[in-house]
Amino acid sequence: MSDPHQKRESEKYDNPIPSREYILGFVKKKKSLSKYDLFDLLKVDGKQKKPLTHRLKAMLRDEQLDYDKQGNFVIFDPKVGVKIGTVVANPKGFGFLKLDEGGRDLRLNSRQMQLVFHGDRVEARLISKRGDAKIIRVLESVKTVVARLHITEDGAYAVVDDKRIRNNINIPKIDKNNTNEQIVIVEITKSPTFKSLAEGRIIQILGDYMDEGVETDAALYRNGIPVDFSDEALAQTAKIPTEVTTADKQGRKNITDMKLVTIDGEDSKDFDDAVFAESTDNGWRLVVAIADVSHYVAEGTPLDNDAIERGNSVYFPRRVVPMLPEALSNGLCSINPGVERLCMTCEMNIDTQGNLLDYTFYPAVMFSHARLTYTKVSQILEHDDQALKAEYAPVLDNLNDLYDLYKVLKDARTKRGVMDFDRIESQILFNDNGKIDNIIARTRNDAHKLIEECMLMANQATAKFLGENKEDFLYRIHPKPTAEKVEVTRQFLTAVGLTLEGGNQPDSKHFAKVLEDAKGREDENIIKTVVLRTMKQAIYTPANEGHFGLAFDDYTHFTSPIRRYPDLLVHRAINRVLNKKKPSFVGKLVGKMLGDKNKKPSKKMIELGANLSVTERRADEASRDVEQWLKCEYMRDKVGETFNGVISGVAGFGIFIELTEVFVEGMISIRDLKDDYYNFDDIHHQLKGDRTGKVFRLGDTIKIQIASVNLDDRQMVFVPAPEEE
Repeated sequence: MSDPHQKRESEKYDNPIPSREYILGFVKKKKSLSKYDLFDLLKVDGKQKKPLTHRLKAMLRDEQLDYDKQGNFVIFDPKVGVKIGTVVANPKGFGFLKLDEGGRDLRLNSRQMQLVFHGDRVEARLISKRGDAKIIRVLESVKTVVARLHITEDGAYAVVDDKRIRNNINIPKIDKNNTNEQIVIVEITKSPTFKSLAEGRIIQILGDYMDEGVETDAALYRNGIPVDFSDEALAQTAKIPTEVTTADKQGRKNITDMKLVTIDGEDSKDFDDAVFAESTDNGWRLVVAIADVSHYVAEGTPLDNDAIERGNSVYFPRRVVPMLPEALSNGLCSINPGVERLCMTCEMNIDTQGNLLDYTFYPAVMFSHARLTYTKVSQILEHDDQALKAEYAPVLDNLNDLYDLYKVLKDARTKRGVMDFDRIESQILFNDNGKIDNIIARTRNDAHKLIEECMLMANQATAKFLGENKEDFLYRIHPKPTAEKVEVTRQFLTAVGLTLEGGNQPDSKHFAKVLEDAKGREDENIIKTVVLRTMKQAIYTPANEGHFGLAFDDYTHFTSPIRRYPDLLVHRAINRVLNKKKPSFVGKLVGKMLGDKNKKPSKKMIELGANLSVTERRADEASRDVEQWLKCEYMRDKVGETFNGVISGVAGFGIFIELTEVFVEGMISIRDLKDDYYNFDDIHHQLKGDRTGKVFRLGDTIKIQIASVNLDDRQMVFVPAPEEE
């Protein structure tokens, strides 16, 4: 059989190859053929193989051919190979399709991404063995986006305030309230095509580009964080008394005489926890009293539904979006000084070595005898401030015992091998006009660490208590790092003269020793960063895998039910044990708790753990996004100025620098290192010049000049500072 279209092909090409029709005839007859099968059947010579390969790719592109599961060519069938999934965009322009059915994500090139937005649900077809996909149609587009409005002589368009979305949106209609550079909410009315932009209409104006607080509103909307409570939740809140009633006190232990105190930041408004300690014959009695939110927020109520949707409170530099209405979070459920409050109490006995001996839980009525701050407690305990000691004389014995206990717990922490990630964090200071005054280092004193140790003990005791009682609740787990990440970190540490022991699966104590050895070094903060990046994220799950970072076998979150929903779940579990009730979650039990073959978590709790881990990350991303925007705003008028910094990251495309004076981070692109050609050494985390041998290494100090600041991308571009003459 000869190619019926050979003459046509000969007229078009000097070295003709088999026509598409001829190729299709063979594939139809044989059902499935590899490229090499086709080479043999079509009797092509060596020079024809490359152009024939290009033709086969074109026939795939034009949906004449398709691949089967073995990677062979078959006749294209529009009903075969269609996948449904959600678009996950990358800021560089390409994207992936996360399939509903699971399995490996498909890849969408930058051209395909012109047709969709991050978050769209689409039908797509696999078009290559590598996993490339082609969009067939958009099933469900994202409904709204945050964007910046641009008004020109030719019309209006919006630039989406999400680095992952590169599609601009045409705005056919604007009104007199719309002005250039407004931050707006745009409803997508028409999906983009290869030839035209998406279209949308403005449904809300958040404010002008540089208005105070508009960046926070944009971050909340962009991350899908609820701001307003439902009418039903507010109605439920309105019916709750503003004070503890006599009926509320029934069946509770009265501990109002106990000298419990709260210790928080100066600007805190919601107080979850109060503490009390006293020495005993063999150690200390530690009492941690936590606001009893579960008494007022019952499972399945409107308040509960709103709290689940939020998952947690979200904290921004000048604003808090609470998990519960302020009447509860700052009022009845907040352990304010001088008023009775309901609490769930964890009472622990701790020996002189810092070991947890035993614990009991009980609901109580308490009274905060002082609202203390970290600064005041530090002045009293670390600096012997006589005036403050006199002012807080009634609770001074409690503070002294807490401090003595803290020192023991701190030593026990060191012996246990807990990693010390006490990194320098930034604090943004604002002036009276809401603009940034300065960015400084946030300091942590012994008062911060004292409260942290008390909360860690209470959280550990709670996990043990609920685990022993086979309760259905969420552990806070921190999985071990992967062997691959451990090896990369070990290579870096070796390069900077440090040793990570422990083989492929080092324990927390091995990392702790590295951090201890790094203390006092110029690159201490960078070493902490590298070790921190080795770690996995902590998550919520009903399966207990222990907490690697804290070196605890059992750990949960009990101490912040005002601002974290997992803690509220834990309080309900404690109440079930105390009242001898079974979990209310129903449904098929799935999975097995690690280390306890007789216990199975409910499907509901598994789902809650996954969802609450997501809402936690969502809140962190929103807070980080706003903080980075504010830092960029602060640095905008400093373009051209020089600063000292430390190299905080090294990649093939450039180096990241953290400025030491103002605690912001930016990047020097490798193309701006013009004095040499630099090669990336991933083992030593460095760029090294070919000709000069000059090295830019993680942890090195460097002097830079601010080249540009991009508020939209929340990025600062640095260049090496000019040489001083």
